[in-house]
Amino acid sequence: MTTLTYAGIGARATPPSVLTAMTVMAGWLARQGWRLNSGGAAGADSAFAEGAPAGQRTLYLPWSGYNGCAGPDCRVPSPSELQSCLTIAARLHPAWDRCSPGVRKLHARNAAILGVGVGRPVDAVVAWTPGGTVTGGTGMAIRIATEAGIPVLNLGSITPRALCERLLAIRRSRSSR
Repeated sequence: MTTLTYAGIGARATPPSVLTAMTVMAGWLARQGWRLNSGGAAGADSAFAEGAPAGQRTLYLPWSGYNGCAGPDCRVPSPSELQSCLTIAARLHPAWDRCSPGVRKLHARNAAILGVGVGRPVDAVVAWTPGGTVTGGTGMAIRIATEAGIPVLNLGSITPRALCERLLAIRRSRSSR
């Protein structure tokens, strides 16, 4: 079975019921052979990480120890990867010149989570934003994914069941290649 990778992301203020669904979906996706990329933030990132076994996830961090994350599943982009990710984020951020160095690394991490600038891009993005809008840090990841042609499935505008059916269709299409 081919291992596919998804980015599990979303707003820190994701509703509790959606966080629960994310954790359940992450476990189900792991059993289906999917690997999680996420960012170690509170909220959606943590919910996805909770459901995915450590051997089937990579947490891309903006810096070592971010949000208390540590372990073999945590990865900080190398300096050259970080530069690549910063370039991508700078191009897509509406006010890059007003971002502090730390905030820039947080936005660059979104490119890393998606595999853009650090390796093979993910096969899909599973996210939550209010009403499925492109907003906040998750909005940056959605803009990067859209530019890279990565399917974005947003729990703010699609049911968990419909989302899982779409992921199964992605798996089938990748397996038939």
